[in-house]
Amino acid sequence: MSEGIAERSGKFRVLVPEPLGDEGVRMLKDSSDVDADIRIGLSKADLVKILGNYDAIIMRSGTILDKAAIEAGVKLKVVARAGVGVDNVDIQEASRRGIVVINTPTGNTLAAAEQTMALMLAIIRKIPQALISLKAGEWDRKRFTGRQLNGKKVLVVGLGRIGLQVALRCKAFGMDVIGFDPYVPEKKMAELGLQKATDLADALSIADIVTVHVPITKETHCVINEKMLRAMKTGSYIINCARGGIVDEDACAQALRDGRLAGAAFDVFTQEPPSADNPLLGDDIADRIVVTPHLGANTLEAQTEVARIAVTNMLAALRGEAYEHAVNLPFMEQQLGDLQRNYLRLARKMGILAARLTENDGPPDKCRIMLRGEALAGEELPGGALRPYTIALIKGLLEVALGPEVNYMVAPILAQERGISIEESTGESRAYRNLIEVEVSAQNATTTLTGTITEEGRQHIVKMNDYWVDFVPHGTLLIFQNHDRPGVIGKIGKLLGDAEVNIANFNLGRRERSGLALAVMQVDGIVSNELLSQMMEKDGDMIWATTVNLNGEHK
Repeated sequence: MSEGIAERSGKFRVLVPEPLGDEGVRMLKDSSDVDADIRIGLSKADLVKILGNYDAIIMRSGTILDKAAIEAGVKLKVVARAGVGVDNVDIQEASRRGIVVINTPTGNTLAAAEQTMALMLAIIRKIPQALISLKAGEWDRKRFTGRQLNGKKVLVVGLGRIGLQVALRCKAFGMDVIGFDPYVPEKKMAELGLQKATDLADALSIADIVTVHVPITKETHCVINEKMLRAMKTGSYIINCARGGIVDEDACAQALRDGRLAGAAFDVFTQEPPSADNPLLGDDIADRIVVTPHLGANTLEAQTEVARIAVTNMLAALRGEAYEHAVNLPFMEQQLGDLQRNYLRLARKMGILAARLTENDGPPDKCRIMLRGEALAGEELPGGALRPYTIALIKGLLEVALGPEVNYMVAPILAQERGISIEESTGESRAYRNLIEVEVSAQNATTTLTGTITEEGRQHIVKMNDYWVDFVPHGTLLIFQNHDRPGVIGKIGKLLGDAEVNIANFNLGRRERSGLALAVMQVDGIVSNELLSQMMEKDGDMIWATTVNLNGEHK
């Protein structure tokens, strides 16, 4: 077992500032290496004051971990959210500080899907309004004439875990299901028996019912706005059980007043709890709307499951074991196979090599990576997400200047802040089964590297700056370019020998019709800057030389 990410001296201190399912509380109490502190109802000021004492926090939607709170959590290593949404956590700041943020996307999937169906039925059959009327002593059946789901067109916006479950349940009701999700291929939609919409406005114009199931982001905030609501079919219905702010509440209320929408159902609000003047709570539209206080995950089964998943993964992360659902980790290394993890380490070393080879030419500003072969390419990733090998390359590239504390979470953020453009592509490999090709550009130069892993599992760099070389990136490497004339290597060898630096391996790359060569030496010992200067001064054939220390790296 690897070393845990929290200090192992003493117990892990875990803060629980909100009610947690009984199963989660039991698991915490039964863990001999955990000291759980249940502090329900903390003010923001009190939370910030005490957060620095804890290794982890397990919370729900009522706790806000903004930048100030995360800065106060100086020992914090894990934030566990017993639920799906993490919009109450400053993910970027957590990533910058190496704090793993975990959620529970599967625990309440069925509960949220069933809540959506409940609201869908409630609004088209006017069930809450009929209940109020009946309790008032009325018996007005005609007033509450509703609609059937069977045969209606339903547009599901977002086909993640919950959206997909809603779509399947709508099909069971005999509905014609249209899906809008740019990240789900048409082939996948067809396999599920769904129609794929490519234009949101077009899909809204033909749907009888619209239900949204996307996270709240800059792109999805008010994605159903005034313009989109006007595109909706007259007499249609809209349901939001996802996140407040996805549907423009003012515009939706006006659409109900104008009669453009027949009804709306909301389980979530931009501000929770909603203020008394929230437009969706107006008395003049009460007969056309159903609202509930964010009950999507509020079932006994869901609360038990999200508590169990959140505590399980939080403890595993603290103990250095494999865990799931880290929202700010770009990938889970434990889920990669042995070959993929080997390529991950190779990509990081290629980043270190590229940084060292370009460091005298200015800071890097562009990085291109081509991943060739089935082991590296895999399936297309959503939303322009980077593959693990690209992130490992960026990590290695930045480590040379910023130190080994650069982690996988923060590496892409740091690259963006430094104006380094990242281009990733995939392709087939011919000469080798799998191959990583890297091009890193600085202000005044470009370095290219090609690496692979042999059948025996050994990492090899096979090409550097158009020179075919073949060396194992391990240990201390002396890399230099020289005029390709007799005696150069002998002079270098003598200087190294005089400094008591042994040559362990030597690789030379040459090009046809070129008077230059590229050499890579693996050496035992320290090649000081003074020794490098002597090489440049005493051998006029040397063009440049540098060292790369990969000691301690896995082969």
